[in-house]
Amino acid sequence: MTIPPTDLGGLTATDLGMPPFADALGRALGRTSMVMAIVGVLIICGLAGMLCITIVARKLLGWQVTGDHEIVQILAAVSVSMLFPWCHLTGGNVIVDLLTSGLPRRANRALDRIGSLLLGLMALVLAWRTGLLVEQTIARGTFTPLLALPVWIPQAMMIPGLLLTAVVGVYLALSPRAIDTRDASAGVQ
Repeated sequence: MTIPPTDLGGLTATDLGMPPFADALGRALGRTSMVMAIVGVLIICGLAGMLCITIVARKLLGWQVTGDHEIVQILAAVSVSMLFPWCHLTGGNVIVDLLTSGLPRRANRALDRIGSLLLGLMALVLAWRTGLLVEQTIARGTFTPLLALPVWIPQAMMIPGLLLTAVVGVYLALSPRAIDTRDASAGVQ
């Protein structure tokens, strides 16, 4: 089954690394994760550009972007949370298989499912705790020191990525062929 072209110059989602999941849920999770990852990457690119500007301006003009450290801390955390679902869905996680490489394929798949389920549950707990943190931060009225931005906004922006990571983890753990499809598209044996 092929995934229809996107409006990214005729590229398909599979061309961009999305596994060709046979079920609609897998394809929807893939597209949503891909869009979120693209936004996360654009944020990182914007941060890199801002840092280049502030470094050059500091050296040449004695000027820098006000609150550049705050901006980097805030937006880096948000962008990383947006990259988690795509990373896990495409098998981009760091895998240390020193102890499991000699196990049968079936045992490795079972361990992959357990790991995905644990990752999903951990991401769900993180999303829940981040939601509680947002509530507390709003109640306290906390702002960043230099830019006076409400701290709860970037905290809340991390929740969708964490929730999507939870859904992806549970999907990969419970879907009968999802991990095999993912690994086959990534060239993992």
